[in-house]
Amino acid sequence: MKTINFEALFSASPNPYVLVDLSLTIAGMNDAYLRVTMSRREDLVGRNMFDAFPSDPDSASHRQLRSSFEKVIREQVPDHIPLIEYAIPLPNGQGFEERYWSATHTPLFNHSGEMTFILQHTVDVTELHRLRFMAKSSVLSSGPSALIETDMFRRAQAVQKANQALTEERQQLRGLFEQAPGFMAALSGPDHVYTLANAAYLQVVGRENIIGRPVREALPEVVGQGFVDLLDRVYQTGQPFVGRSIRVVLKQETGAKQEHYLDFVYQPIFSPDGQVSGIFVQGHDVTEQKRNEEALRESEQRFRLVAESAPVMLWMGDQKGKCNYLNKAQREFWGIDEAAVPTFDWGSTLHVDDQEALFGPFSRAMESHTAFTTEARFRRADGEFRTVRTDARPRFGTGGEFLGMIGVNVDITETRRAEKALRDSEERFRAIANSIDQLIWATRPDGFHDYYNQRWYDYTGVPEGSTDGAAWNGMFHPDDRERAWSVWRHCLTSGEPYHIEYRLRHRSGEYRWVLGRAQPVRDEEGRITRWYGTCTDIHDLKQAQDALKASRERALQTERETRRLASVLAERVSELDAANEEIQRFAYIVSHDLRAPLVNIMGFTSELEGAQIGIQRFFEKVREVDPSLISPEARAAVENDLPEAIGFIRSSTVKMDKLINAILKLSREGRRVLAPEPIGMGSLLATQRQSVAHQLQERGAELILTSLPDLTSDRLAVEQIFGNLIDNAVKYLKPGVTGRIVVRGKDLGDSVLYEIEDNGRGIDPKDFERIFDLFRRSGVQDQQGEGIGLAHVRALVRRLGGTISVSSQLGEGSTFTVTLPKSISLSAETV
Repeated sequence: MKTINFEALFSASPNPYVLVDLSLTIAGMNDAYLRVTMSRREDLVGRNMFDAFPSDPDSASHRQLRSSFEKVIREQVPDHIPLIEYAIPLPNGQGFEERYWSATHTPLFNHSGEMTFILQHTVDVTELHRLRFMAKSSVLSSGPSALIETDMFRRAQAVQKANQALTEERQQLRGLFEQAPGFMAALSGPDHVYTLANAAYLQVVGRENIIGRPVREALPEVVGQGFVDLLDRVYQTGQPFVGRSIRVVLKQETGAKQEHYLDFVYQPIFSPDGQVSGIFVQGHDVTEQKRNEEALRESEQRFRLVAESAPVMLWMGDQKGKCNYLNKAQREFWGIDEAAVPTFDWGSTLHVDDQEALFGPFSRAMESHTAFTTEARFRRADGEFRTVRTDARPRFGTGGEFLGMIGVNVDITETRRAEKALRDSEERFRAIANSIDQLIWATRPDGFHDYYNQRWYDYTGVPEGSTDGAAWNGMFHPDDRERAWSVWRHCLTSGEPYHIEYRLRHRSGEYRWVLGRAQPVRDEEGRITRWYGTCTDIHDLKQAQDALKASRERALQTERETRRLASVLAERVSELDAANEEIQRFAYIVSHDLRAPLVNIMGFTSELEGAQIGIQRFFEKVREVDPSLISPEARAAVENDLPEAIGFIRSSTVKMDKLINAILKLSREGRRVLAPEPIGMGSLLATQRQSVAHQLQERGAELILTSLPDLTSDRLAVEQIFGNLIDNAVKYLKPGVTGRIVVRGKDLGDSVLYEIEDNGRGIDPKDFERIFDLFRRSGVQDQQGEGIGLAHVRALVRRLGGTISVSSQLGEGSTFTVTLPKSISLSAETV
């Protein structure tokens, strides 16, 4: 058998042929094609079809030819153009000649089945087209050939228009098919061969190359899942199948398996003879919706599990405000069981006077779908009305629809009672402060005056609030203003106690001498939080002092005058003693009245801390379950605001408790009557050495007692003086150095001198005076204490009529020197 030379056959064919690749580049043509297009081979090979034969891209002929090529490339099937008008260029650039053509485009495939070329068979029908027009003329209108040609061209034109309409309709339908929001595919024959599949379908199945392949071959993993059986049943029975949330596991091109949930329809396609010829597949991937629904159900279950164990009262309501859930704490509050929740009328437990306070914000929040917070009284199961704070937020579904409100109820009855008790205590404080003769004032840490008692306004006669801030300086005598302001600025900077005498304008217009004193109050870190001060009228005492000075300058003219002045002085001193006694009594009353509400606040703070732990646990569970349930405001309240507020309350109450204890201690010591008795100092200090023997042993230190003269004094005061000094010496020994503490004494005649010497850390010389001030300490604060020990010691020494001083070198040790009268009596007691 001879081999056929297809290349020679192609070239010798009398029919015009041209070969183009898939980019429409001309690869070759036969001689018949060159003759009919009046072209040369070298002018065509390698050029794009539309470059070799240019036309207007917007013209009908251009679109018609390009659409035919694109259809062949897309569908890989032949396409025929019955009639197309397409001008071709004349040789030598002489212009274009109008031609009419009939063309067939046929796809060519290689051995692998891949489409590689398109063969165009072109027939020039220009002469036949012209005969049609000639048939309309009078010369040929009656001839039979004219009728035949006219009918032929009419049919050709009709076929062309029908094909064009079908092409446009097919393109439109394919566009709709591809852009459909759901997935679609068409299966043909009993083997269910894919003939069409839109992009959504290809995305679901996770692969591209399925057209022309049976389902069993294209998607082998679905065979065992029953989907091919469903297709067979639909094909055999002609009955459609509708699936809802059907699970399918598909294998992606990467090899990974992916689970989907699908809503779909298998719709049979019937041929003209009524037989099933294929199946149309249409549906939607509802995997995300399915997972969201399952997650929501799990979230609801976890929420209810957590909510039932929450220490706070939780509730949920529907769109009409009806409760559909109350947690265990809330049900116990109202005394109902879970079955009664749907029909429970919670509004009936609301106090009649709080209707508007609750229903006003609640109604507005329900209408606007926003959060609200309010307080109202509800009747508890035992019949008692309790004050409840409600914090509620709107709930929304996955589609954004309003579902109702969710809220937290907190019983704040005890908190409100504690706040009222504190306000009552403050009122009592103001009442006491306004009832004493001294002028009392207070400032912020920066020195801004923001409080004066009523006695200040009665004394000065100025309107309330007119001396706030720096306006107080205007009340001083012009000659005293700069000095008073300078001393005050220095104290604000250094933190030293304020002590000054100046002339203050009385309501009568007279400038009277007063003694101004102020002490700073510090927090645990040593920062000043407030200044509290007093002004004592010493005008009469000042005048007495001036008169005494004048009398001395006149050389004490008469003994009678001297006694009179001394009497006046004693009288004024007595008045000052009475004033001091009044201050001590005021301090005792204030500390006693402040302690009662402080104890309540500390107790309620502990309860709040317990509740805060429960809230934090609940918050952590909710965040683990579904973080979207937590609003930024709720997160900030639980993680920052609530712990910070409780911590602030706790630190403030601890500080206040220490201050009250210090005030009580000093007040009690100031009121105690001294009881002089002979004291053997050697025995007293030996007893104190035994009391610190354990601390001395732990630190490897020794306490040495040398010659110690006896005295007659108040035993308790002397024990406290030396007990504090020895305890401090032990406490502040230098680590790593063998501690040595020596107590020695010396008889000075009418007085005795004692020295307590140690080799401890030492004290900075700039702190020699400050360490004796109330609430002041020196050096590293690594030992317990409130800064009242040395202040107490100095107060006791002064009351016994003695003095105390200190000398020290940092790192070398300190020596405290106490000088006391050898003997005191009740009449000689000094305050």
